[in-house]
Amino acid sequence: MKIYGESERSSSLQTPRLTLDDGRTHPGAWVSFRDPAVVDILSAEGFDWIGIDGQHGGPEVSELQHLIEAAHVFSVPSLVRVPGHDMGTIGRVLDAGAGGIIFPTVENAATAASLAAACRFPPRGKRSYGPTRRSPRYPKQLPGNPQEDTLCILMIETVDGLANLDEILATGPDGIFVGPYDLALSLGTTLEELTGAGEDGILADIARRCTAAGVTPGIYAGEARLAEKLATLGYRFMPTASDTGLLAVAARNAVSSAGRLAQPTAVS
Repeated sequence: MKIYGESERSSSLQTPRLTLDDGRTHPGAWVSFRDPAVVDILSAEGFDWIGIDGQHGGPEVSELQHLIEAAHVFSVPSLVRVPGHDMGTIGRVLDAGAGGIIFPTVENAATAASLAAACRFPPRGKRSYGPTRRSPRYPKQLPGNPQEDTLCILMIETVDGLANLDEILATGPDGIFVGPYDLALSLGTTLEELTGAGEDGILADIARRCTAAGVTPGIYAGEARLAEKLATLGYRFMPTASDTGLLAVAARNAVSSAGRLAQPTAVS
């Protein structure tokens, strides 16, 4: 679509896309800091995607475009967890170039359908067309082409969301993203019990139901060992590291090493 007065020139940059339904498992990195340099460092290491936390993390909506574009420099797709279901915020995040939006606390089919429609241009949805924030640096999305629509990923993290999972899946999201911490709290159990239940547990059941419905299951892991366990249950995209976790572990290891240096040295 032509917008009056826009430049006839554009760069050769492409918007990277995450393909959820290719049968592969996609490890990502979770970002809570608001500095694009953090995204630069993580993206350069080859994660399949970068998750930017706009709900519990530090970035404000006005800062998201810089974080998204830092990932895109290394051709890494970006998924943004938005703070809620406000349509104005959703529109701004979409226009900033997010490859997908993760919506928190989805508990019924009506909400799921509304959020999916917000991510998709007519006739599939109700997204408003306004690419001026990214043009001419990146090619504009083409309304009406499903391949150009942003991924709609819905979080299941409460008892109500779990109870209505089949109805939520029937609305046709691109992915489900389980929030295991909040789901464990809502179920009155512990994270360890929830993630350790194996093939007979709730998490395995969620993954099977998503896969049967043609919706890719994802989950927050945050570290590699747990991610490997969740992948065996059928989950296909998850953060295997976070910026805060990586910094804390590195700092802990550095302090431990420094402590050994501080030990008295025997004098012969």
